[in-house]
Amino acid sequence: MHAFVTSAQLLNAADELLPLTAGGQPALPADTLAGQQAEVQAMILRATAGRMVPDVLEWERRHQDRGRCYFRRRIFQAYGSWEAAYPPSLQPLGGLLLRLLFLHHHEHRIQSVLVGSEAAQEARSARGAISQQLQRLQPSSGLQVLTAEQLEAELHHWTVTDAITDFDDREGQQQIFGSEVPASVAEAVAASTERLLVLEPNNPRALLGAAAGFMCSVASSRSRSAGRTLTQRCVGCLIAALRVAEAAHSPYYKVRAVAQALPYAAAPGVAVSAGDLAALIAAAEQSPAAVKWLKGVLPHSWVARLQAHAEAAQSVLPAARMRLQHGNSTPGEQMAILEAAAAQQAAAAQRVDAQARCVCSGCGKQALGLRRCARCKQAACEWGWEVGCIGSTGLTLLSSSSHQL
Repeated sequence: MHAFVTSAQLLNAADELLPLTAGGQPALPADTLAGQQAEVQAMILRATAGRMVPDVLEWERRHQDRGRCYFRRRIFQAYGSWEAAYPPSLQPLGGLLLRLLFLHHHEHRIQSVLVGSEAAQEARSARGAISQQLQRLQPSSGLQVLTAEQLEAELHHWTVTDAITDFDDREGQQQIFGSEVPASVAEAVAASTERLLVLEPNNPRALLGAAAGFMCSVASSRSRSAGRTLTQRCVGCLIAALRVAEAAHSPYYKVRAVAQALPYAAAPGVAVSAGDLAALIAAAEQSPAAVKWLKGVLPHSWVARLQAHAEAAQSVLPAARMRLQHGNSTPGEQMAILEAAAAQQAAAAQRVDAQARCVCSGCGKQALGLRRCARCKQAACEWGWEVGCIGSTGLTLLSSSSHQL
């Protein structure tokens, strides 16, 4: 809830720095230092807000149009040169923030990944200068903004995110580059994934992003053993995200982490300790209640997707419980176990039903050879036990070969 409120305040503060004309065009001139500085300050606020929110917000779209009017103008005037977008006094921070917004909205994924990777490397090498600029350009809103290290982390995060269209679906990931990931993209994603883990090892959002990066690298791996290693690292990131979310009392990231981790943890080919698997199962069982609670405090756009995560986790629970009980059995062995369990459940249900039918209406005890009243069809008794059924005309044996007495 705090992240939602604070991000809204940051976006509103960014809008106040970027006035529009009556025709919806930028009111600040593009060639003055004051106007350029306002743009950079607005991007600082927007980047901080984007870092705080776990999903795209419905209300955020109202802020995007105002920012795009300014930033599209800036990119057009720079003729594609990030260094020429702002004067030296606002560089490298201005160019890096402009590229971060480019990653948020650009649809050419391969170009976005390469732009993000290059920008993240530049942010790392110029961290000292960026820190000084952030202090000097701190907006007067009084809201705390991101640091130079966090800006680098954001560039790495979006580099990885742009390589995957939807890591949160049922199968785990969906590639956007076809059957083969370009080598340049694979290298950029791998480097950003590793760097993200170094910068923010205890941030559940970063851990989920790193997991997505490892799965993108699986698609570009050249050997089966390398793919298994990358998959194992992906699962490790997801389990770490769950642990961090639990420690931070963050039900949102807890639901997301377990929904992504459980399909892998339930598979026999992935190494997962019994303790981690039990923790994932417990978190999945708690997911519906967590989503129900979050509906009262978070925007609909966040919870709607979270609901899908919780439902996905529920569908994998039976396989996960079976693996926890029976260990690393093969798929064929797992199917045999499931069939045997189903047969046992059916037999148990039949026994319960038979026991319920073989109860004397008089004394309440289970007994064999019960007879049922031929008139009311309800009262039943043992031989020699009188049932108080007024008007009874006879009793029928409770068996397949019963006959009326």
